[in-house]
Amino acid sequence: MEKPQLEKASALGYADPHIDELLKHSIRTQLESLLKSKVTTEQRVQLLQKSFVEAMTLVLSDTQVTHQQLVKAFENMYDQAVQSMALADLSQEVLTRQYISATGLVMSVHNCKHTIKDVYRIKGYARGIDQAIRGKLKNNSTITILYPACGPFAPLLLPLLSYYKNSQTFDSQQIKVILVDVQPGAVMTLKQLIKDLQLDDYILQIAEADATQFTPDVAIDLLVLEAMQHGFTKEGQLSIAKHLVKFLNIDGWMIPQNVSVKGMMVIGETEFNQQWKNVEYSHSMNVNNQAQQDRVELGEILRINKSTLLAMDELELQDGVRVISANQIVLPTDVDDMSKRILAIYAHIDTFAEESVGQYDSGITNPKPDMTFYVDLKPREVEHTHFVASSGDTVQFYYQLSGLTGFVPVKI
Repeated sequence: MEKPQLEKASALGYADPHIDELLKHSIRTQLESLLKSKVTTEQRVQLLQKSFVEAMTLVLSDTQVTHQQLVKAFENMYDQAVQSMALADLSQEVLTRQYISATGLVMSVHNCKHTIKDVYRIKGYARGIDQAIRGKLKNNSTITILYPACGPFAPLLLPLLSYYKNSQTFDSQQIKVILVDVQPGAVMTLKQLIKDLQLDDYILQIAEADATQFTPDVAIDLLVLEAMQHGFTKEGQLSIAKHLVKFLNIDGWMIPQNVSVKGMMVIGETEFNQQWKNVEYSHSMNVNNQAQQDRVELGEILRINKSTLLAMDELELQDGVRVISANQIVLPTDVDDMSKRILAIYAHIDTFAEESVGQYDSGITNPKPDMTFYVDLKPREVEHTHFVASSGDTVQFYYQLSGLTGFVPVKI
């Protein structure tokens, strides 16, 4: 029997090690890290643990910490973690395997390792997770945390656990963690990294499994999840969350507590180029006021939290394609230059309490332009991927769960 097309795509997801320049760069980076550190195993482990603790000390500090301080600390943490990855002895195939599963893009271990350098993504999550853990442990002697699609470094949690152990804030009797990733290379690296960080006592389970199929053996107090890209596209955040939210205790919390995905019509040159010419780095604090005023906000397209996930219904189309009905928007009629604008979709992530990851704070919240969405303008040659509408039209958005995830607009 012939395999379904989706399985074929998965099987073809291996990078060719003979031509993969990213692989060569990865190997070079790892070898350079090992060669630079002419240290004993004990010294290497100490430097690794110190780098994780120092990064989290800066992140959790309530005093002013500069961007340069954070970047330096996170680069150091990355350099040390990559050495553990090198010692995990990943094959070329395991390192570079990347494919499209039934619920989204499964990134390669090589590409995932860079997440640990995303300063403001980790800062927003780590500070939120820290508050959630402290809140849970006020009324519980032990909590269980589930972290699916955690990647090779589990960057939202392992640095925090290192900080807790070093500062003797919370011990392994109070916090138990389940880590899940479908990539064999991520699991291999996790085991080496956890051993090097001496965090084994905190880890209840490391599972090599598809997070959309994984069933935990225990009830979960905190579900920590970040498997998304900008524009809320490609990866399987929604499918994973929708599956695992039902394993939370009745008073369990999901982190992020809320993801709000919104749309806006922008002038591309202003939004993505001009406003960043005179700033050191992109961040929500550095957005240009004039550029913000030039935006035409369309409103919220989709909201993801514990309540909406539990109430969310799927619609199955032909060939097993699954979608979620999102929100409707009405295209404004008072914008003279609407035909010159492009749709940009962005996410605002409230991790926990007052902690968040805002526009341009991270790659996952950068607005994503949709060059197939036309308003008051008909492309010269209309392709099947193009969506053409007029000011005043009502647009219903759907979210595609199958394959490469993303939004599908439909005119009403």
